[in-house]
Formats: sequence, structure tokens, C-alpha cells
Amino acid sequence: MKKFTLVLALMLVSVFAFAQKPVRFGVYLGEATPLGAMGSGEIKKTLEYPLGDLSKWALTEVNGTDGFADWGFSLGFDVTITLPVEGLGVFGGFDFIYNFNQSALDNCLDEYAINEVKVLDYVSDVKYTRPSFMNIPILFGLNYLHNFNHIVGIWGEAGIGPNIRFISRYEKKREFNTAMTVLLPDGEAVTAIEETKGITYKSAVTLGFKVGAGVMLWNRMSIGLDFYSLGSAKIEGTGTYELGGTDYSDKYYSDKNFNGKNAISASELVVRVGYHF
Repeated sequence: MKKFTLVLALMLVSVFAFAQKPVRFGVYLGEATPLGAMGSGEIKKTLEYPLGDLSKWALTEVNGTDGFADWGFSLGFDVTITLPVEGLGVFGGFDFIYNFNQSALDNCLDEYAINEVKVLDYVSDVKYTRPSFMNIPILFGLNYLHNFNHIVGIWGEAGIGPNIRFISRYEKKREFNTAMTVLLPDGEAVTAIEETKGITYKSAVTLGFKVGAGVMLWNRMSIGLDFYSLGSAKIEGTGTYELGGTDYSDKYYSDKNFNGKNAISASELVVRVGYHF
């Protein structure tokens, strides 16, 4: 983390050293498609893993290499400062990229919740909170813009910098038909009317880069394609266990730490539209 902080500081100094030059701001909206390991994964239900292979990283052993991510969206902002070379500039900016889950994963979780209510008489409702990927790359690099006329131009850019990866919390909440006697992790028996188990994941900092190209219209609107390679990091988190009931109200326990054995790499292909001012 200290190395990334130093690199970020040096990049900021180098960018703003050209602050006396013309400055252009850009805001972006795009559709993000995960590539490679983050977008891979197949739901294969077994007795050991009733929720499919997702269990291998999200629920139990945390040792899988598939991300089970699906399409998502991207929001971004950058600042470009013109260099004393025609068409060339330096830029610094950040993106927020959010990916939804594969629909097969959502369907599998819904099916599992319905079946549990049917099989267990004392369970009245089961709800899942699905884990999703979020990446925030903070990148700096070079930008090139060539306008053929006042209407159409082309642009290209490449940047590098730290990426912060987050995974939203996974949670399974069961509500009981009546107050139940539940054993706590320390062996104590208490009365509860609901039980919540989940994993809170740790964030990770990786090194990422992107390359992109497209067209510029009226020197204001850009349309293009960006490829992001956002590095690789293990899935790690803390398991939690929470009870609500007549003996305890929202009692919370730290269950155990999940330390990933394998890393999951993140790559994205983003189709974006931008406005520049």
C-alpha cells in the first residue's frame, strides 16, 4: 500500500507540473463486460456445494479462481492537460466499475432459498445478499487527440495506476416460524427468532492499466472502447454470525477468517460515452 501511495503522489506531481497548460475535463458513462477469471464460472450444484462452484470462494473454502461476475456499468472522471506537442496530453482520473452477478447464480440462490423453506418446517423465510465486484482504478497516462475538422476527431490513451477492489457482503438470513433454541459458536444455547450468517470481504489494492481509443465529436462528446487489466488478488474476509430473538437482540459474533488460497484476476471491456468541457 505504501508503494502505491508513493507512485500516486509522484504521478500527481508530474501531472500538475503542467498546470499552466490548457485543461480539459471529462465525465463518462459506460457498459462494463468482465473478461477472464472475474467473468468465468459455471453453476454446478453438488451435495458438497449446493450453491454451485461459487461456494468454493464465496461461502466456504474461499479457494476458487472464478468470479461469477456479469455485465455492469462504469462511471468515470478525468482531467487532461495539454503538452507542448500537438494533440498530446497527460491525464489523471478514476473510474467506478460495478459488476452484477451471473443470472445463473441469482437463480441458484433463489431456488436454494425456496427449497430450504419447503424442507425445514421451522424456517419461514430465507434471503440471500449476493456478493458483487466493484473496482475503482485511479489511473494516470498519456492521451492523444487529433481533430480532422470541427466535427470529427479520433483519440487514444493509455494509463497505469492503483486499482482498489471491493466485494460487497455475502449474507444468508433465516427467519423462524417460532422462537428456536440455537447453539452459539461458544456452545451456549439461546432462544432466537432469526439467524444471519455472512462474510464481510477485505478490500485489495492491485496495479492496473488501461488502453482505449475512439472518436471525438464537436470536440465535446467522445465515444470509445477501453480495455482495463486490473490485477489479481486473493479473496479474503471475516465470517460473521448474528442472532435476533428473545434472549439476545442483534447479537453479533466474529466467526472465523477466510483466507483465499488462489487469486482472482479482474479485466473489463468498457464501451463508454463521455462529455468534455
